[in-house]
Amino acid sequence: MTMFKMHTLESAPAASRPLLQSSIDGFGWIPWQSAFMAESPALLASYQFAHDAFSQCSLTEEERAVVWITTGLLNQCAYTVQAHSWIAQHKGVSADILSRLTEQPEALPAKLAALYHFTRDVALAQGQISHNAVKALLAAGYSQQNALDVVLGVAQKTMSTLLNSMADTQIEPHFQTFSSR
Repeated sequence: MTMFKMHTLESAPAASRPLLQSSIDGFGWIPWQSAFMAESPALLASYQFAHDAFSQCSLTEEERAVVWITTGLLNQCAYTVQAHSWIAQHKGVSADILSRLTEQPEALPAKLAALYHFTRDVALAQGQISHNAVKALLAAGYSQQNALDVVLGVAQKTMSTLLNSMADTQIEPHFQTFSSR
């Protein structure tokens, strides 16, 4: 049982209402994680801003999925893994790549595997990312900008995975239609 309220447009604080409306405009519904985040207009606004920025960063759709899903896996957030698998599949990321990412990351293509490992390093860094981790990412063909964009993606997903753990966010039916097979 959650201690947090899942808001609607009507129950949300006034400053969260336009943010929730933007979720409706983008998804067609309010994702349950956003409904919980709405209690804090500052968190919801920051999360949405970071999401929009990461969605337009130097990484491809497939690479962004690697960052989001890897962070969800590491933070033990089933909601993040399922929702971003669904989103990635609907944006053209292959089910094979998504399956490898969640079940056998060592079987990812070399460049995506390097991104997976760097994302893990960032998510587990506790504020200190090793120079060797950065060098390995750069050696795999990524740029300095890509490395910094991974930091943005991990930060954005960390906001939601922390919220989801506190609110015990369940996976709504919309996101349950993903299958990696």
